[in-house]
Amino acid sequence: MNIEAQTLNDPGAENIDCWALVEIFGHTKVAGRVTTRKVGVNVMIQVDVPKNETEFSHSQLFSPAAIFSINPTTEQWCRRWAKAAASYDRSPLPYIPAEPNALEDGELDPELHDQD
Repeated sequence: MNIEAQTLNDPGAENIDCWALVEIFGHTKVAGRVTTRKVGVNVMIQVDVPKNETEFSHSQLFSPAAIFSINPTTEQWCRRWAKAAASYDRSPLPYIPAEPNALEDGELDPELHDQD
């Protein structure tokens, strides 16, 4: 499967508006629609986390100082990440299944879990 990654349209722009995997302090990862939001006099990074193909489950706001990296990607990839993360009972999530149907029937992919 060949998916072209999304890039920032204008890397010099003040506002961010893209789908991305965001790493917080290099430990926590969250994927979703990333935008900037002004809160008082501060600018925050907002990540809208997908719930399914059309809805968002929640939004999270982060200080830019807490951001380790923002990795632009596709909407499809972010939705697969969120679906896998919601089904995974441990942290950190090791990887995203190559195909979305790996998690379709509500069952966990056995490869997501460590072998005891």
